[in-house]
Amino acid sequence: MSSVFHTVGLNRSRTIFAKHSLNIEHWTLLIAQPPAELRGAAIAQVFRVERSVSLLMAVAGLVACTATPVKSTLPPPSPTQLAELWVEPDRGRDLFNGVGGARLAPDPSAAYTVIEMKRTGFSRGYTVKGPDKGEWSVKFPPEAGPEVTASRILWGIGYHQPPIYYVAKWTAAQAPSPNPQLPARFRQKSPNLHGLEGTESWSYYRNPFVGTREMNGLLVVHAMLGNSDLKDQQNVVYELKEAFDGAKRWYVARDLGQSFGRTGVIDAPRGDPSVFEQTPFITGMVNGKVRFDYRGRHRVLFENISPADVRWACERLRALTDRQWHDAFRAGGFPDPIAERFIRRMKQKIDEGLALKDS
Repeated sequence: MSSVFHTVGLNRSRTIFAKHSLNIEHWTLLIAQPPAELRGAAIAQVFRVERSVSLLMAVAGLVACTATPVKSTLPPPSPTQLAELWVEPDRGRDLFNGVGGARLAPDPSAAYTVIEMKRTGFSRGYTVKGPDKGEWSVKFPPEAGPEVTASRILWGIGYHQPPIYYVAKWTAAQAPSPNPQLPARFRQKSPNLHGLEGTESWSYYRNPFVGTREMNGLLVVHAMLGNSDLKDQQNVVYELKEAFDGAKRWYVARDLGQSFGRTGVIDAPRGDPSVFEQTPFITGMVNGKVRFDYRGRHRVLFENISPADVRWACERLRALTDRQWHDAFRAGGFPDPIAERFIRRMKQKIDEGLALKDS
């Protein structure tokens, strides 16, 4: 439904978001589904068209994913190669500002200019230029906040992430809606971070880390977050001019906005505390492998995850402090009572994973 939410116009969206965000329950409902005043006959018609297209694409994707083998592109990777995906993190990482720190955060008082409209994906957005002529990818709710928080959590346990930030209030010239703009996720195209530059996509089906504890641990965290948007184009290989955070090349799981809801094929809920609380994590064991409540595409990726893989991921999540958990959700713009619900459920999942025994 969120695609329809933005189809009817960012101007209307901005007005409704401002009205509802003042109340936590309204905020939650807005994240889960568009307000009632946006659901009319005309919007329903648009939604039926978009949903039909999405269904066809999803069915095609399911067939393609089923036929794609999962295979490593390397012999067992060396510690140096593994560092391109994951490194042991320093204790106490700043999960409010993330890898870029406050230094690389966008200035909310600056004047941005829209140079392109984002017309694909679940959440709409822009490409904008800032006062220094740097380009930023801007993504609106409902995925903006969940993406930033999920990114902070992954970085907090050692997985590489680019600098991204949630900006609650900002302005833009040449935007289709009046200022201030909707809250948004900002990601700079070429941040001033050791020459960090995205080069190409990578696939969960073929990469140097297939079958490693670190790759399986990443998949476990996706299952915990409720993220099933695991398309190749969501993943980016970044190159750096010099080694930083353990490597000169980073394999990054990016665009994590389909988090904190439930996995699914079409219009999976995201940023919805009620759905997140009610959705199971682990459903059982089959032939010594863990089975998750995973309802999306790419199920084959989760077929060979062991209890030890789950415990490894959960041990690292358990090491995050209460301050880090709250900073991660504060970074995504979540109100404290909503953040508490997500954190409580994540800790329940961590305990569930740590309790798994080898069969």
